[in-house]
Amino acid sequence: MAARPLRGSTRRALQPIESWREGADKVEALAGKVSAALAAGKLAPARRHFAAYQKLLLAHLAREEDVAFPAAEKLVPSQGGPIRSLRVAHIGIRRDLEQISAQLERGHAEAAKAVFAAFLEAFASHERLEDQLVELLQKS
Repeated sequence: MAARPLRGSTRRALQPIESWREGADKVEALAGKVSAALAAGKLAPARRHFAAYQKLLLAHLAREEDVAFPAAEKLVPSQGGPIRSLRVAHIGIRRDLEQISAQLERGHAEAAKAVFAAFLEAFASHERLEDQLVELLQKS
């Protein structure tokens, strides 16, 4: 089924929501660099790349929380529950990032590698949920 064309006001309201993925390519590229450095046992580059990754990802989360989520809640108030769930998931994401950072700072490369790999899987799942919400909002 083809999506119906969006009216001007709806299109403008969706702009902050559709911007959720801004910078995603940079985040993914840095994740690859972190993973590669950890796989090679190169702790210093892993720390450096992870610091940049964490900074970008935290900015991404803040943008969602400050701009995209409020816009989505305003556009479709009935989706407040799923949006609140995404907000709660962000708490876990921040906690996971801190755990990875701590493992890197302690020099525990193998632990950091395992935790980062698990994090990437969980984060990908979270992003898929956000994508599903965006699709739902676009149909509303």
